[in-house]
Amino acid sequence: MRNSVVFLVASGLLIVAAQTSISQSIDLPTSKQLIEPVPGNPQRLNSLPMSMAISPDGRYVVTVNAGYGTYESKYDQSLAVFDVQTGTVTDFPDDRTPERAKQTLYSGLAFSRDGKYVYASIGSESDPLGKDPPSHGMTDTGSGVLVYRFTEGKIEPERMIHLPMDQLAPGHKTKLVGQVDGDQGVPFPAAIAVIESGGAEKLLVAENLTDDVLVIDPASGNIEHHFDLTESNAVPSTYPIALQISKDGKRAFVALWNASEIVELDLQKNTVGRKLVLLKPASAIKPGTHPCAFALTADGKTLYVALANRDAVAAVNVGAGQFAVKG
Repeated sequence: MRNSVVFLVASGLLIVAAQTSISQSIDLPTSKQLIEPVPGNPQRLNSLPMSMAISPDGRYVVTVNAGYGTYESKYDQSLAVFDVQTGTVTDFPDDRTPERAKQTLYSGLAFSRDGKYVYASIGSESDPLGKDPPSHGMTDTGSGVLVYRFTEGKIEPERMIHLPMDQLAPGHKTKLVGQVDGDQGVPFPAAIAVIESGGAEKLLVAENLTDDVLVIDPASGNIEHHFDLTESNAVPSTYPIALQISKDGKRAFVALWNASEIVELDLQKNTVGRKLVLLKPASAIKPGTHPCAFALTADGKTLYVALANRDAVAAVNVGAGQFAVKG
């Protein structure tokens, strides 16, 4: 579902454009003041920026804008590029995401290691394979990972890695297809992270509606491994939403939105490791914390977790032998 809220880039995100002086303050009838120019030189983006990625050289910041779109973008969703050297923002609408499309950009966004590509998630619950006939002049893409070429701050669509229906484990069922029990999970990618495996670049993709995390070869589009994070026979139940890679690249941390948990993945052995429950038990009186975003400290020892349902941040020890909320 798209939201119609339009956001501005916050001054804290545009450090290079920050201004050192304030030219004037305008007194408002409400007893408040309006400062002009606004500190940090905020600039307008397309609607609902959900995620940000910084290019390997540090010059560009890309946002994925997954709302209703704006008049300027012809109501297409988009990726926007902020050039930290020039302080300019350029919007790149994607014509595969018009207002009435069955697919939507989502929270996944990552640069390739060489900075030549940007990966973004696109999902469709109603037509995940993109097989419905065109309607209203639009073609369905289905669910997958969009691959964009990135050259000197310019974004161009190159191809799409399509995701198949997910064969659920024996005994697991989903009602997302036709509201009847089925054993084929609906692919809907959320967070994307770039990892290295066997000397090659791979994508780690959180599958929000199948309770899986996938390892994908971006060159071939092949799915090389499934990390099964289900905790119930009903799928989806955990809703993987965010990813963070350890500093040494050997582990990944996955935020399970609905389970209110952080799960550690061993990327070398392809196994599911430690699990941290952020609130236990969850109940109607004390609903889940809904972890939704990560930040890892420079030393790789502390993981900060944004808790959407608590308006708070939890600090988690993730060092060797440690996996617990601090304090």
